[in-house]
Amino acid sequence: MPKMRLATIFDLQAWYARVRSDDRPVVWCSAFAPAEALVAAGLMPVYPENHAAMLGALSPTRDEQQPYSRAALAAAAQVGFSGPRLCNYALADLGVLAGGAASPLGALPEPQAFYACDSQCSVVARWGEAVARHFVGREIPHYILRAPAPGPLGHTPAQLAGFRGQLDTHLADIAHRFGTGSHVDRLAAVIAESAEANRLWQACIELGRTRPTPWTTWEMFSSMAPIVVARGFPEATEFYRRLHAELLQRVANGFAAVPDERRRIMWDAIPVWPRKRWLSRFCAERQVATVVSTYTHSWWFEFDPAAGLDGLCARYAWNTMNLPARQVLDWTIRLARDFAADGVICHWNRSCGIWNSYVKRRVQGLRDAGLAVYVLEADMVDATAFDETRIAGELAAFLA
Repeated sequence: MPKMRLATIFDLQAWYARVRSDDRPVVWCSAFAPAEALVAAGLMPVYPENHAAMLGALSPTRDEQQPYSRAALAAAAQVGFSGPRLCNYALADLGVLAGGAASPLGALPEPQAFYACDSQCSVVARWGEAVARHFVGREIPHYILRAPAPGPLGHTPAQLAGFRGQLDTHLADIAHRFGTGSHVDRLAAVIAESAEANRLWQACIELGRTRPTPWTTWEMFSSMAPIVVARGFPEATEFYRRLHAELLQRVANGFAAVPDERRRIMWDAIPVWPRKRWLSRFCAERQVATVVSTYTHSWWFEFDPAAGLDGLCARYAWNTMNLPARQVLDWTIRLARDFAADGVICHWNRSCGIWNSYVKRRVQGLRDAGLAVYVLEADMVDATAFDETRIAGELAAFLA
């Protein structure tokens, strides 16, 4: 079992206290919204998806089978929200918003706008519509940045120009509506801050290549929060600077996150947040190190401050969920080989159809590439979808 926990922890409670104390208008964002442009435009981004992950990962009683998300999903159902139009991330967050369930944050700061970029999925736009209906009687402008589908060679210049045109229109409306003025003089500095945080985050997850690995994907999942919620702010950069230094010290000391590391595994797709600790212990007890994840690598941004909005648009117009299936398969195989992983645990996530479509389409390709594959059927925040007895038996056989 791991000898010690990371000392470098991002305090989400403190971050949200900092958000509440800020006098900028709050905008609720989908995870892959162009945060740097919104920060430069004078807004304070808040991410309901991160809130939903917290609801799944934390429990008021420290019982993994009773996370906050359990009551939140029930509360969402009681007020008429349901899948498949909304995933369980959205449902858990909306259950708290409806007032029927508790949150470790109490509640998110109330939004003055909602911003969604649909490169990740179509649910994010519907999520914003549900938020607007909740705040009936208040005008909550809802911006949807619609991403063009990239081809095998990426986006065409015309596609990116259209994407940039949408963003320009949104930013002009934001400046007019909220009186925040021009963003141009602030944009390069915000992008530079985000670029540095991302460089450090990439350096951290690249250390999973080390044998033995100084940390596992289970720790990486917990360390993702700043790159999601604080992109463009110095707090994220400072966190990853300290984390990188701690991980380098682990390597220098010969620290093994999994003592007597026997096998190296990749995790594919969104974590099973309620059972992350259980899965971590289960793997470590069998000397199995999960060293790389398609999920953590999806949060891999490279920005050029000099490229301004054009550079942001080139990056935010795509992510793992809207790339061609063959490209995602090849990328996944490369990651596994680069990190010397001999197998893949693919999370078949009951409530995320777009991830599942990719899992279904690439399982055979992974096996054809010589990788062992286990498809773990569960859910990102619904604890009832995790059949511990069945999964324990199947996973033990896979990791043997």
